[in-house]
Amino acid sequence: MRIRTAGLLVLAGLVAGCAGSLGPGDAGYPYNVDGDYSGSLMVAGLTMTGTIGVSTQPGGTVTGTVSVNRPIQINGTLNGTLVGDQLTVGIAYGNNPATGCSGGTMDGALTISEHGANISGPVKIADCGEMLDATINFSR
Repeated sequence: MRIRTAGLLVLAGLVAGCAGSLGPGDAGYPYNVDGDYSGSLMVAGLTMTGTIGVSTQPGGTVTGTVSVNRPIQINGTLNGTLVGDQLTVGIAYGNNPATGCSGGTMDGALTISEHGANISGPVKIADCGEMLDATINFSR
């Protein structure tokens, strides 16, 4: 009887161990980003404020919208991939009233704080044929 009980316990442990760990997009994954965030984009010494609305899909695909509302209005879409606490993003936006150009992009690798409370890190902006360094810092 003891051998059979011990065997069942070992089997139960193996099954539990093979169940896998949580991954990006799974409920309870500590670095998922979901919901509305507000914060800033700092570029060339200018701080712009805005919002990001994002969600993490199973497998770590992140999609959302970006809206910069001060001092100028710029709207865009965000697409990215979450791996661990790193979110690789591509943000495409339309008209930039400050430069008169349309079709700008921001690309970067952002760090997500545990429980997805903060999204921050460096991005490269391509706008009007120029490349600019910027920093994103958004929280919910």
